[in-house]
Amino acid sequence: MQRSPLLAITSCYRTASTNCLSAVAGVLPLDLEVRRVTMKCRLRNGTISSQEYEDGVQGLIAEWQTRYDETDKGEWTKIMIPDLARRCALPLKMDHYTAQFLTGHGDFNAKLHGFKLVRSANCACGNGAETVRHVLLACTRTRAYREDLITVMREEQASWPPEKGAFLSTRRTYEALRKFSRKCMTNRTDR
Repeated sequence: MQRSPLLAITSCYRTASTNCLSAVAGVLPLDLEVRRVTMKCRLRNGTISSQEYEDGVQGLIAEWQTRYDETDKGEWTKIMIPDLARRCALPLKMDHYTAQFLTGHGDFNAKLHGFKLVRSANCACGNGAETVRHVLLACTRTRAYREDLITVMREEQASWPPEKGAFLSTRRTYEALRKFSRKCMTNRTDR
């Protein structure tokens, strides 16, 4: 029931898990959202205090984080978005290109090869499989875009290669990832 709206919100491919979709969207899974809305009604009715509401929401996010960490799906998304509380606190503009880099599900030969949609998992650069990690960190075809990304990351005191969650550390690092994603996916010469 929640997949369709999450796919619309995130512009992710249908192959991304629901676990990933909620994280990318920065919204609670539906069962937890129902509990949050119930608490919000209780707050409005005066049966709980603002502090009790805030504590309750933090508890829901902690429960969501536990579920997110324990599932075996979305390993790349867990690298990009390790902290759900941080993700929820940072409103982000989402687009189809960035969604591919946040989930690892997209126009990457390794992923497409897994679905038997292309003959080879290899990258056109000739340096191995075209995974999201390869395109982000190593592909020679994306080197110029990556240099711009690295510059912003360093200006924002983030290390390179990036640590878990580094692209969500500031708005500027996220916007740099968005720019990198768009350039990488729209300036392809191999498709």
